[in-house]
Amino acid sequence: MEKDLQGLVEDSLQKGTLNESFIEDEIGPRSKTSLRMHYEAQVQVIQNQIGDLEKIRADLGLSQRKMAQLLLVDPSSWTRWVKQGDEAPPHIWRALQWYLTLREKIPGLTPNYFLGSSPQVLHQQALQELNLERQTRKEEIEKLSLDLQGVFLERDRLQTELQVLKKDLKFHRNTSIVVLLVSLAWAGVFFFWKGL
Repeated sequence: MEKDLQGLVEDSLQKGTLNESFIEDEIGPRSKTSLRMHYEAQVQVIQNQIGDLEKIRADLGLSQRKMAQLLLVDPSSWTRWVKQGDEAPPHIWRALQWYLTLREKIPGLTPNYFLGSSPQVLHQQALQELNLERQTRKEEIEKLSLDLQGVFLERDRLQTELQVLKKDLKFHRNTSIVVLLVSLAWAGVFFFWKGL
């Protein structure tokens, strides 16, 4: 960012856009300080990053009056800044930059949070909504947990039934073998007795 600022200050000095470091006011021309020039360069960088005042206002979906309320300025100031080609003071640009950065980091942070009569009330409402959502999810998790316990019980019952069926199968198989062997033995005895 420092390189951007230095580059803008150097470009402005080369092009003469800083008006040879003089500002016109009611009293007459006065010299711009290096600090003021530094601030103007920072404003230029911020403008390049976030756009002009009307673009920012449109992106936020606010009227000029609401935008002025958000920045804690008189609506006529906003109108004057826009008419003069985005000539807002540096601290306004910095505030807009901070707000837009916060908005990226906290997606639910709407202008209404700052414009409402009491941000604390909005904060409490947001917390209540979060608590309701958390309670709903907790109830869903408990229900799923009960369903899962039912599935485990059903699995255990089926495993027990499977073990019983395996035992029955083993018993029937062994019984079948014994019956087959006894039948073969009787057949052998029968053929032996017939053959005599």
